Amino acid sequence: MDHGWRNKLVKIEDAKDGMELADIILADNGRIILSPGTLLTGLLIEKLKWWGISEVKIKLLSEDTEQVHSFDQAFHRNYNSTVAEVRKAFQTIRYFKEISLEEMFQLQKKNIDPLLNSPGIISNLYKVRRIDDYTFHHSINVAVLSGILGRWLGYKGDDLNKLVLAGLLHDVGKTQIPLKILNKPGKLSAQEMNIMQLHTKQGYKLLSVVENLPQEILFVSLEHHERLDGSGYPLEIKSSKIHPYAKIIAVCDIYDAMTSDRVYKQKVTPFEVLETIAEDMYGRLDPEICTTFLKNVREYFIGNHILLNDGRKGRVIQSGLFLSSRPVVQTEDGEFIDMETNSGIKIIDVIA
Repeated sequence: MDHGWRNKLVKIEDAKDGMELADIILADNGRIILSPGTLLTGLLIEKLKWWGISEVKIKLLSEDTEQVHSFDQAFHRNYNSTVAEVRKAFQTIRYFKEISLEEMFQLQKKNIDPLLNSPGIISNLYKVRRIDDYTFHHSINVAVLSGILGRWLGYKGDDLNKLVLAGLLHDVGKTQIPLKILNKPGKLSAQEMNIMQLHTKQGYKLLSVVENLPQEILFVSLEHHERLDGSGYPLEIKSSKIHPYAKIIAVCDIYDAMTSDRVYKQKVTPFEVLETIAEDMYGRLDPEICTTFLKNVREYFIGNHILLNDGRKGRVIQSGLFLSSRPVVQTEDGEFIDMETNSGIKIIDVIA
C-alpha cells in the first residue's frame, strides 16, 4: 500500500506546509495529537512547537512521480487484461454450457493472483469504473476480495486457492440468465428478479458435472446468497448449514456489489458499505468474518483523498473508534472532522 514511499525524521523548524505525517504524535499524557496521514499546515506546525514537539516523522517519495504513475498504469493494464480473459471464458460457458477447470485454474494463476498481491488493491478496485460488463468485473473483484479476506482469516495454500477460485466462479450461473435480464438498464420486475435468482441453481448445475472440482466451489455457487437467519436464497438454510466459504464470499459479494457503478444505480462509498455490513453482522452475516473484514478494510482507506458532500476535498487520517464508526478526515484547509459526531457531513467519493 505504501509502495514508493520512505519515512524521514524532520526537525520541527524544518517542517513545511503539505508534508504528510508518517507516524502518530502523542502528548505527554498519551492522548493522540495527530494521526499518520495528516497533512501539516503552518498553524499545525506552530501548535506542534507549542506542544514541545521537536521533530516529526514525515512521508517522502522514494521514487519519482513517473514511476508511481507507471505502477498505477500497470495495475489498470493487468486489470483490463483480466476482464478480457474472464469475458472470453464466461461467454464460452454461456454458449457451450461447459466449464474447463484447467482454464479456470490458469486464469486464476496468471491473472487473479497478481492482482491479489497488488499493493493498495482494495482502494484501487473501488476507483475502477465498471458500468459495462458488470458480471465480469464483479467476478474478478469478488475473487480478489475473497483471497484477501481469506488471508486475514488465516487461510493458506490450497485452501486459499480454492477460496479465490470459488470467488471467481460464484456467479458463473449468470451465464445462463437471459442477457435482456442480466443487462437490463433498470430495476428488475418481481418476475425478472425470480429468474435472476436462479443463477445460484444454474451455477450449481454447471459446476456439478465438472470432474475433480473441489466441493467448496460447488457449495459457494449455490449458497453465496444464503443468510444466517434463513432469509436468503435459494434454500433458505440457516447458519450452521451454510458452507464457511459461502459465508466469506457473501461478505465480499455485498461489498463489491454496493461499491460498483451500475447502469441504474451509482456506487456508494466503501464507508457506507462498511456501515451496512456492520449492521448485518448481527443476524444475517457471520460476525467473525465481518469483524475481520471491517477491521482490515478500514485501514486501506487511511491517507486516501476524499470528496465531502459540502464540496470540500480532504484526506482520511484515522478510522473511527468502533467498527461501524465513520472516519476522521482532514480537509484541504486543515480542518479536522470527526464524521461520527458530524452526521451532516458525508464522504461522497474516494478520489485518486
